[in-house]
Amino acid sequence: MVQIESKGERSFIHGIAELEGCRCYFWGENLLLVEDKDNGRYLVNMATGKVRKISEPGKLVGFSDEEIDFESIEKLPHSHNARLRLLQYGGISRWNDCTDGLITLCWTLYPDGRYFADEDGFGMEDNDEVQVYCVMNDNLEVVKPFGPGK
Repeated sequence: MVQIESKGERSFIHGIAELEGCRCYFWGENLLLVEDKDNGRYLVNMATGKVRKISEPGKLVGFSDEEIDFESIEKLPHSHNARLRLLQYGGISRWNDCTDGLITLCWTLYPDGRYFADEDGFGMEDNDEVQVYCVMNDNLEVVKPFGPGK
C-alpha cells in the first residue's frame, strides 16, 4: 500500500521498495511523480501501486517505439532529439493534472530561441519552442503516443 509522508512542504513515498523514502509530487487524482536518488523519474498510481519509470538524467525511458509517433515528430523543426530520446531542455513535464483518469505529458524537444541568448540578446535563435505530447491513463498506459499537438 502506497503511503505519503509530508515533512513541511516536501512529500515522500513509502510502500514501494524501489522508491522507499523518495521525494514525490502530486500530479492529480491518484497520480504521483517520484524522483529517486539518481534523479530518475517515475509515475506512480497511488491506488494500485503501479509504477512506470519515465526518465533518467538526460534520457526518456520507459516508452516503446509504438508510444512515440516518430513519423509525425520528424516533420517538426529541431526534432533531432526524438529518436535519441534526449531530454536536454527541461525533461518531461505535465501539461495538466491527472483528472478523469487522464494526464497529458509534455516533452520539450527544442527550446524557444531566447534560451540561447545572453543578457544582451546575443545568440538568440529565431524559433518557437518545439514540444510533443502524449496522453496516459491512470493505469499508466499511453492512450495517445507522443506527437505534435495536445
